[in-house]
Amino acid sequence: MAMSEEVHEGSCCCGRVRFRMQGPFGTFSHCHCTDCRKSHGAAFATYIGVGRARFGFLQGEGEVGSFTTATGTRRGFCRNCGSSLTGTVASEPDMIYIAAGTLDTPLRLKPEYHIFIRSQVPWLDLQDGLPQHREFAE
Repeated sequence: MAMSEEVHEGSCCCGRVRFRMQGPFGTFSHCHCTDCRKSHGAAFATYIGVGRARFGFLQGEGEVGSFTTATGTRRGFCRNCGSSLTGTVASEPDMIYIAAGTLDTPLRLKPEYHIFIRSQVPWLDLQDGLPQHREFAE
C-alpha cells in the first residue's frame, strides 16, 4: 500500500474515543506555540494534517469536547480523560490536524519541521536537524 493510501487509527487515553484517518496526509510538524504547549502540557505538540473527508470517528464522537483559543485554533479533546486529539484552524476549513501521539498504528512518516519556535521553552535544546521556523509565514 502506498503511503498516500495508508490508513491509521488512534484513540484517547481512556479508549472512549477512537478514530480513523486515511492519507494522503498534509503537514507533519512539531508546534511550539503557547497554545499547543499549554493544551498538551509539553514542550511542543506534534500534529499531522489530513483532509476532513478522510477522517472519521469510530466511536465516542459525543465524548469529544472542544475549546477555541484566542488565536482561533479549535482543540478537540476527550471529555473523560483529557487527551488532546485534534486541532483545526479557520484558514484551513478542509483540514484537521491529529495529535500524532494518539495514533495506535505505526506511522512511517517523520515530522518535517518545528514551527513557532519563537515561543519555545528555554529548557529544550533542539538538535534533531529539522528546519526551525520562528513563525508560520516564513
